[in-house]
Amino acid sequence: MRRTFCLILLLTLSLNASPQTLWGTEECYPKRETRAVWVTTLGGLDWPKAKATSERGREQQKRELCQLMDELKAAGVNTLLFQVRTRGSVLYPSSLEPWDIALTGQYGQDPGYDPLAFAVKQAHLRGLELEAWVVSVPAFKVNVAQRIGSKSLYSTHRSLLVKHEGMYYLDPGEPETASYLASLCEEITRRYDVDGIHLDYIRYPDKAASFPDAASYKKYGNGSAKADWRRGNITRIVREVSLRVKALKPWVRVTCSPVGKYRDTRRASSRGWNGYDAVYQDAKLWLREGLMDELYPMMYFTGEHFYPFLFDWQEDTAGKLIATGLGIYFLSPSEGKDWQLSVITRELHTARLNGLSGQAFFRSAFLTANTKGLLDLLSYSFYAYPALHPARTWTDS
Repeated sequence: MRRTFCLILLLTLSLNASPQTLWGTEECYPKRETRAVWVTTLGGLDWPKAKATSERGREQQKRELCQLMDELKAAGVNTLLFQVRTRGSVLYPSSLEPWDIALTGQYGQDPGYDPLAFAVKQAHLRGLELEAWVVSVPAFKVNVAQRIGSKSLYSTHRSLLVKHEGMYYLDPGEPETASYLASLCEEITRRYDVDGIHLDYIRYPDKAASFPDAASYKKYGNGSAKADWRRGNITRIVREVSLRVKALKPWVRVTCSPVGKYRDTRRASSRGWNGYDAVYQDAKLWLREGLMDELYPMMYFTGEHFYPFLFDWQEDTAGKLIATGLGIYFLSPSEGKDWQLSVITRELHTARLNGLSGQAFFRSAFLTANTKGLLDLLSYSFYAYPALHPARTWTDS
């Protein structure tokens, strides 16, 4: 009934109404909705800007993060996707991998505090949930491999790495890759009160046709078609991460950010770029098998590249949660697109009115900068009322 009311209201007012007018009734605001933001630490893109090479630098890093959380909370956000593993290095004291360069300007250098512990505490003090964002398959650029230190994959698990397009990647075809990534996620889950483990880049890389995994395919392929074998390799990683996280803390969400187009649909062609065929990612299978609680598909598109694939996700949730990943960075002229705010506004409205579990924004700097007025839109209109995170009814109470 509420959805019908909102649809009628949208059709009646959408031609001339401002977003503030359109969403001026409480009836249109869901009580439960994912409102997530990716907080990118790779290169300090969103955080940190200061370097923790002194007490002053450490305190400045902490203030920056608190200010960022305050701004996101005020905007109505309820979930942080906080990047804790970038490219083979991490933002917490790990027994497996070295400190990330973003914290101090050097790989392996202790910043003098635990950023992940601080982030979790500060998020929870503000009523925000925090998922630990783990970049999965990529490792690091070839030209920095020997600078990362004795705890890097290059030193500890070089047999799992392959070179591709100037980068080292973990080879998903090696069974130990799944065990290694699961151990990393298990370490985070065991030591921190995170609300979720969020897997990013859980797929084969771009230009996968030339990915050099002939040796592992010959060793482990067992006569299967290479495409099927590759999809099975990625699913093996997801399965091992999910099972080990849930065995430790069943209440911790397992989520990921798949490619925004699952595969070609009856409505539209993906034009050669989709998760299933191009990078061997079967995200809908993970929902059906209960390996994922929520997906944040990276739907950084417009028009016919967005809407048919939005409906494809919405029609096939397997009873789990799917929050639309929106590329708000394309609102900025510096990112090469210069979208108008109306692009994101229409996508927000359509996703909400069609029953998706929420939204996720990439990335936080473009939200807190109020790019094209997006922060105002959320604060005063679209997120005018707070929302709880969606219930996971398939999980034991």
